[in-house]
Amino acid sequence: MRCGWWIAGAMVARLTAAEVEPPVAPDDLPRVPPTQAESAAATFDVRPGFRADLVAAEPLVVDPVAMAFDAGGRLYVIEMRDYSERRPERLGRVRRLEDSDGDGTMDRSTVFLDGLPWPTAITCWRGGVFVGSTPDLIYARDDDGDGRADVRETVFTGFASDYAPFATNRLNVQALMNSLQWGPDQRIHGATSLSGGRVRRVDSPFVRAWLREAGVAEDGPPAEVDLRGSDFSLDPWRLVIEAEAGGGQHGMSFGPDGDRYVCSNSDHLQWIRHDGPRLPGNPWHDAPAARVGIAADGPAAPVFRRSPDEPWRVLRTRWRVAGLVSGPVEGGGRPSGYFTGATGVTVYRGDAYGPEYFGNAFVADCGSNLIHRKPLRIGPDGVQPLGTRADDEAGREFLASTDTWFRPVQFINAPDGCLWVADMYREVIEHPWSLPDGIKSQLDLNSGNDRGRIWRLAPEGFRPAPGRTGWTSGDLPGLIARLGHPDGWHRDTAGRLLVERRDPAAPARLRDVLRNGSTAAARSGSLAVLAALDSLGADDVVAGLGDADPSVRRRTLAILRRVPDVLTSESVAESMRRLAVGESDARVRHELIQTAAFLPVED
Repeated sequence: MRCGWWIAGAMVARLTAAEVEPPVAPDDLPRVPPTQAESAAATFDVRPGFRADLVAAEPLVVDPVAMAFDAGGRLYVIEMRDYSERRPERLGRVRRLEDSDGDGTMDRSTVFLDGLPWPTAITCWRGGVFVGSTPDLIYARDDDGDGRADVRETVFTGFASDYAPFATNRLNVQALMNSLQWGPDQRIHGATSLSGGRVRRVDSPFVRAWLREAGVAEDGPPAEVDLRGSDFSLDPWRLVIEAEAGGGQHGMSFGPDGDRYVCSNSDHLQWIRHDGPRLPGNPWHDAPAARVGIAADGPAAPVFRRSPDEPWRVLRTRWRVAGLVSGPVEGGGRPSGYFTGATGVTVYRGDAYGPEYFGNAFVADCGSNLIHRKPLRIGPDGVQPLGTRADDEAGREFLASTDTWFRPVQFINAPDGCLWVADMYREVIEHPWSLPDGIKSQLDLNSGNDRGRIWRLAPEGFRPAPGRTGWTSGDLPGLIARLGHPDGWHRDTAGRLLVERRDPAAPARLRDVLRNGSTAAARSGSLAVLAALDSLGADDVVAGLGDADPSVRRRTLAILRRVPDVLTSESVAESMRRLAVGESDARVRHELIQTAAFLPVED
């Protein structure tokens, strides 16, 4: 979602600029009508070989900004109806969409949870969902099967608490907690965006009962975690939150090898190089920056929109160039043609597109009504990924719409192997602080809060395969087998369910996969689940560090940093010493450096 670096001071600057703002008449900013949902696909210019399928639209869903599939294939959708200036009305809500006839299109909709101020994030856990609605992280669950949440409990609070007083006129609507994701370490990860916060677990009867079930001793008031400038991860079993490297704006995603990517306004593709705040301090050496821009064409890279520039954007650019209002003059004074609102970066991990697209980064620019794609490869240093525009997409985008209302803001790897797109579908997406008063007075910032679409980006000839979802009751062997599934969503969901259920028979089966699994994904996934189940032993780590695939060795080192008792065992130390002198893969060596930092100084 679009927001410039300069917004913090924009209100003050506008007080002086307002004296010279030219008058604006309604005819200066003509309104653009929306396209009906059934006709919207005709406005898309999609990469040859692909199509965009409409899977849900108003009235089934409006203003979607985040999505999460449960194991049964039901889609939970955050509806940010109160964007951009209606937070006090608490219009935000969660919809639950279902495909009752299995044709790949959602046909049943239920308001699962409502009364939320500016909700922006969601992920599944133990039959319910965590919902991000600043300042709170809420847990909600439907216990009686009617599709509406019976349980609604705040479990953490303090997100964006740096904004004091906590009020709409201080809080940045486009810089809120977002992108809750189940990570390869079997934890929930999220982005705090620019809002940070001082976050603490809530002390309530519900939370105390949760902790007793997890066997967590209550030892005084919960500690506050400072998330200023950091993202976070959450152990949902014990309700422990930690600061992580980050600091992007809206969007966060994991790649197939566990790399984490974010984006930030114009800097549309960034890589998280190391653990950041989790790294132990070193008095002799400062760690390099954790967040690194990796787009070969630079941060504010060219984009090729098909839609006309909105009249208000043209007028505002003209005023900025003339010095009549404050604000950055970007792109040499052009209103568009470059990334200005990068959002929702997502690495494709599905199995429907083929190997050419697996591991590609997809980024939306909601201000330019398009979806951009960048294949990722490892750069010349052997460690840092590099994103480069595909050769056959020179001068075009993976998808661009001629409709200025098309507002892609987030993606999700879906159970069917495709990427799904949350299209907020708004007449205007822009931070209200960045709009000069004269222009803002002629715009309807609420226009479109009764509309919204969800799209499937599908290859030509694609048909949803039966049996891809609906495995909530999967048995233990079936879940463990899915750790090696070719599709990332299935691997993630299997890992999550194994962690949730904590079957005492699971560790023995997982150890067998770790040593004998046929795919690297299954072996590294089994090791991560063992760690999340508190069952990871030194022998398991030694097996992972000795794996023939460098991606498994690398993931083992990352997981090892969360199990300090195992890290300091002699057999593990010996395996790390062997890697230190004999490892040929630069990315494994890079991971080894980070893990070695957690060892006692003498080691």
